[in-house]
Amino acid sequence: MTALASSWRPAVRILWSVFSPDEENTVTRLRQLLVVLVLAVLVGCPDPLDVVGGEPTGPGSGSSPTIGALILVPAGSFQRDATPANISEISEPFRMSATEITRAQFTAVMGEDPVTWEGGSTGQDDPVQMVNWFHAIAFCNKLSLQNGLTPVYSVSGVNFATLEFADIPASDTDPAHPIWDAVTVNWSADGYRLPTTMEWMWAAMGADSGAPGAVNTTGYDKPFAGSTDGADIHDYAWIWSNSANTTHSVGTKLPNEIGLFDMSGNVEEWCWDWHEGTYSPGNLDDATYRDREGAGWRVIRNGNRGDSHANNEERQAVAYWDGWHPTARTSYLGFRVVRR
Repeated sequence: MTALASSWRPAVRILWSVFSPDEENTVTRLRQLLVVLVLAVLVGCPDPLDVVGGEPTGPGSGSSPTIGALILVPAGSFQRDATPANISEISEPFRMSATEITRAQFTAVMGEDPVTWEGGSTGQDDPVQMVNWFHAIAFCNKLSLQNGLTPVYSVSGVNFATLEFADIPASDTDPAHPIWDAVTVNWSADGYRLPTTMEWMWAAMGADSGAPGAVNTTGYDKPFAGSTDGADIHDYAWIWSNSANTTHSVGTKLPNEIGLFDMSGNVEEWCWDWHEGTYSPGNLDDATYRDREGAGWRVIRNGNRGDSHANNEERQAVAYWDGWHPTARTSYLGFRVVRR
């Protein structure tokens, strides 16, 4: 009952804004209301065809008994920056968790809550923090096993079924660090994984929701996920000016065009890829780009609740990306997951 009640909170917020006299984009808000109402039904009353392992059906595209609603993100192409020739292709659809992984969800899978500074979090429904990249991929594999799916990641000598949180590398000097750095991926597995940087950007801009089947040539320029004419970032994101420098319960702001919450603000999110600083120019197929060799930092996406929209606007933008060392742990960094 609590989960169902909390799933309706975003719908109530949108409904209120639809009838607000100073709202300029009623049609957009009505669409978002429809998406959230569908998500509320999925989370509260999952259909047997929509649970993990089933085929994607409808806007919600399924749910996990552990992490809730998954959003179907279609295949498609998008312009990734101001250069028209720089087109990225997402060749396969995927399902993305509607929200960032919460502290409660992480604890249910990993047996430990890594949050060590309660001042940076308001509760168990906040996004998990203080997790490094290795913690995130371990969560993906253990969640896959719990949900009866095939794990995506393999690390030499590691049995993810019995892996303990304390056994995951936590520093550069950990002897297991280079072993985990050499993780391999089974892209055909049906389990959970981190999104690639291009999958994340495609999902954050709303995929092809504005013109189904067309190349999205403008989404890269959105100042925040869900941005439309007249939209206020504070309705969509927890940032410096409205967060009191703490995270907040996931899904309590408005979703973007396809029903994803907190794709700007709250916490930054780990992605799969090595961080190179710049993309290669021209057309890039994510299915091959994701397999490139690398070293050093892994990509992070999203701004966080400590980034001021007024003074550091680019960090909330859909195109913003950065990198962190895979053992980095901060109260500003979490993740969400995807699966086939």
